[in-house]
Amino acid sequence: MSASHLIACFLSAAGLAAAAAGDLPRPEGRVSCGPAAEVRSVGASASFVTIGWLCPPVESTSVGRMSEMSGAGLDLATASQDDPGRLEDNLRRLDLARAAGMRCIIRDDRMPWSEALATPEGQALLDTIVSRYRGHPGLFGYSLGDEPVEKDFANLKKVHEAFRARDPEHPAWNNLLGRAAFPSRAAWERYVRGYLESTGAAVLCDDQYDFRRDGDAGLFVENAAGLAAIARERGIPFWAVVLLVTHGNYRVLTPGELEWQASMLLAYGARGIGYFTYWTPAPDPVWNFQPAVIDREGRRTRWYGVLARLNRRVRAAGEALAELTWLGTVHAGSVPAGGTRFVPDDWVRAVSGRAALGHFVARDGTPFILVANSDSASSRTIALTLGGFRRVCVLDSASGGLADARCSSIPGYSRLRLSLGAGGFALLRLEPPIPGGIAGGSAPDLAVDSTSREIQLRASRVAQHGYLEVLDARGQRVWERALEPGETKLTWRGDKDSGGPVPSGLYFVHLEDEAGFRVSRLEWPGGP
Repeated sequence: MSASHLIACFLSAAGLAAAAAGDLPRPEGRVSCGPAAEVRSVGASASFVTIGWLCPPVESTSVGRMSEMSGAGLDLATASQDDPGRLEDNLRRLDLARAAGMRCIIRDDRMPWSEALATPEGQALLDTIVSRYRGHPGLFGYSLGDEPVEKDFANLKKVHEAFRARDPEHPAWNNLLGRAAFPSRAAWERYVRGYLESTGAAVLCDDQYDFRRDGDAGLFVENAAGLAAIARERGIPFWAVVLLVTHGNYRVLTPGELEWQASMLLAYGARGIGYFTYWTPAPDPVWNFQPAVIDREGRRTRWYGVLARLNRRVRAAGEALAELTWLGTVHAGSVPAGGTRFVPDDWVRAVSGRAALGHFVARDGTPFILVANSDSASSRTIALTLGGFRRVCVLDSASGGLADARCSSIPGYSRLRLSLGAGGFALLRLEPPIPGGIAGGSAPDLAVDSTSREIQLRASRVAQHGYLEVLDARGQRVWERALEPGETKLTWRGDKDSGGPVPSGLYFVHLEDEAGFRVSRLEWPGGP
């Protein structure tokens, strides 16, 4: 049941004594990021997607039904409940999805598994299966199962490799178990990393449902932060599937709680958000599914309008963020499990209210901030005291995309007030970039001094598991060094760990340890 990013985790200006890292208690339970990937994966998974979990049943699949699904703001459909996986049904669904501007993740019931895949007959059958789908413009990828467990990984490795060899443009995909299925974060992270190491999957996805009748789990942000960190290490996008339908121990949601889930995922750079479920599952005495977006009789519920309005904004923000590099996410006002505490930086000097701030940057260095209301129950006004920017553009509920964002000139260090609905969000574009500007959360100190041909880097108050890396504007790692606790001075001369010089342009210095992180922007002039 169950989404580009790259650079995670970021910076505070060392001179801001009012909230320097040393003046704050170390955050409890923060998710740490490992070094970024040296090369990012690309392909069909590079865009932002909104996913309807459970598309209409085969007998209800029609032009009207797929257009209705698209009208709810969804652009990717999974299989229906108890989908027979027949070739003719899949091809028809792909045709209808394409006509409605959607794509599908399909499953085929002929799929050879385990020992069968190793036989000549199994290999030939998989050749046939892939050849029937891979050229279809309605295909996104291939579903290889929901919530696999570790004993499944060896077989999934073979299947993923087989699909990748035959159709590298369309990812094989699994939805994984979320954080709450494990007794500890460490156990969950081992599971997720084990899956990726086994399969080499091009997309990371899981589901984490927090809202429960017997008390909310409080693990949603930890799950999002963990997905973001692990995906960054692998150089792949991540998706997440969120709770919508009431079932079992999962309680009735408010529209604000649905939006809160989407907002937090956007703040962490998710490339896909799925909704469990779109079509209401069949009656089940254990799960007792209540009406989802479309009920069992094919009628729209109240959730249809809620989802359509929400996805209009989610897709506009998600598509904009998919073109950016994620620097990291901090939390002001309160810090949930797995989150990193906000401290003032060159981008945001102060925050009034409870909010998550996701920091992103365009390839030309333009900063963006995704501001998410941390209150899922009530509308709130979030006030940000910005750094030395002169213009801000706001993408919010009144905007359809960044081209429609409301822009205004502002004096430097001005206070920006955002009125956000329950669980709501706004995306800010800040102009112009601040040379050498730092953004980030509670962490060690980072100082960057530039000369014409080398960069002096000083990391101080470094805790355990510290490292420093240089990332290009796409978030790919070009140079990295492990750090001992305490203070370390390093010199970077524009070289890559893989050999040779880097070209001139925009780069980021990312410092991280178990307590927090910093990221600083720099311009490398290039040359010998």
